[in-house]
Amino acid sequence: MAWLMGLHIAALVVWCAGLLYLPGLYSVQTHLRQHTEFHRIRVMSRVAFVGIASPAAVIAIISGSALVYTLDASGGWLAAKLTVVAFMAIFHAYCGHMLARLGHESQQRRRYRVEPWLVIPPVLMISLVLWLVLAKPVLFLDTWSAP
Repeated sequence: MAWLMGLHIAALVVWCAGLLYLPGLYSVQTHLRQHTEFHRIRVMSRVAFVGIASPAAVIAIISGSALVYTLDASGGWLAAKLTVVAFMAIFHAYCGHMLARLGHESQQRRRYRVEPWLVIPPVLMISLVLWLVLAKPVLFLDTWSAP
C-alpha cells in the first residue's frame, strides 16, 4: 500500500507542476519575436502537456481512486477534495485547449494572448487539495446524516 501512496504522490507532484508550468509557458510564447525561440517553446509546451502532465494526471487520478478504495476513505473532506480534483482536471483540459489555440498543430504562428495570471487558479486548487488531505476538516457535508 505504501508503493501506491508513493506513486500517487509522485504523479500528483508532476501533474501539479505541469498545471503551474503550462500557463506560464503559454504566456511567454506571445512575446517571442524570433522563429527559433518560438519553435523551441512550442515544442517544449507540447512535450510538457502531452508527454508529461497528461500521463501524470491519469496516473494520479487512477492511483488516487485505488487509494480511496483500499483505505475505505470517506467523509466530507473527501467529497470536497474530489470536487477540487475535478476542477483541476477541467483546468488541465483548458491547458490543452490553449495549446491548440496557440497553433501547435501547424507551422503558422497564431496571435492568441494567454494571460500570466492564469497561474493563480492552479495555485489555489493545489493549496486547497493539500489542506483538505492533510487537515481532513469536518465540513458541512459531515453534519448531514442519513435518516
